[in-house]
Amino acid sequence: MFDDFSLRDGRLVVKDTGATIPIDAGFLKDVYRAGSFIGAVAAIRAVRDAKNLLLNSARNRLKIAFTPHKPRPWYAIWPVCKLAGLDFTKRPDEADILFHFEDRVSFTPPADTLARQRVLNGACTDISKSHVATIFKQVFGYDLAIDPLTHQGPALVKSEGNGVHDGEIIQCPIKAKKPGAVYQKLIENSLDGKIYTDIRTPIVGEAIPIIYLKQRRRKARISNENFRVLITDKDSVYTSDEQQKIIEFARAMKLDFGGLDILRDRHDGRLYIVDVNKTDMGPPTALKGPDKHRAIRALAVAFRQLLETTLEGETR
Repeated sequence: MFDDFSLRDGRLVVKDTGATIPIDAGFLKDVYRAGSFIGAVAAIRAVRDAKNLLLNSARNRLKIAFTPHKPRPWYAIWPVCKLAGLDFTKRPDEADILFHFEDRVSFTPPADTLARQRVLNGACTDISKSHVATIFKQVFGYDLAIDPLTHQGPALVKSEGNGVHDGEIIQCPIKAKKPGAVYQKLIENSLDGKIYTDIRTPIVGEAIPIIYLKQRRRKARISNENFRVLITDKDSVYTSDEQQKIIEFARAMKLDFGGLDILRDRHDGRLYIVDVNKTDMGPPTALKGPDKHRAIRALAVAFRQLLETTLEGETR
């Protein structure tokens, strides 16, 4: 854990991304919730392993290796692998599947990774905000990005980084662009101007197993402070055409497993994909306990199916 974070001015700093986390009562509450969930998942897996041992059953046991980093338990892929019945191994050569796990926004995969026929997320090499906006326009046919020098009215400015949550609402036009910043349309993802909903959409291959509705109050609309999280299914949120475009977008991003942050604008009714997370944390701590387990079970089933389909394709 201490390899992942540093402490600065009373805040935790994520070393790979530069994101900061205030150490306050809300943080401690989230740590307790996450710890309880992780413990429950570990217990479920331990019971399953004990049962398999008693039955002398090693049916369909698959090994997964991660490179260059192994995910900590608070990342979504950890409980997903546990409930999908996968065994972790530190040796890629003995793994059935290799997963590229790294928080950096962009990277060049090493030669040994490229040599593998299929590495999950291995081709998802750029999740910068500007690249996301470019791919979004290619797939959906309309813009998220704006030119702040000519745009009239409010807009959102934020850094390219992943998980930084440093967005700021500004009025355009402006006189000069800030180095390293991206400028986007300000999405009115609220029906009443009080509650703003971020549609977190997990992607597993070409499946959308579950939807998280992350709700925030107006003052926290561009932060990561959810006061309530609900789960639902894709058909209750997206049309069939929208679902096809979301999967097409994920395919264009080369995203095998992760989460998309999607907003629906109340003025034009359109969807806007504003962020791609390939090292998704989760499930959200504000989600109720039973719903966390429901969500992770759905993701685990989809992930197991993805691995079996991938391995079957490689043996043909």
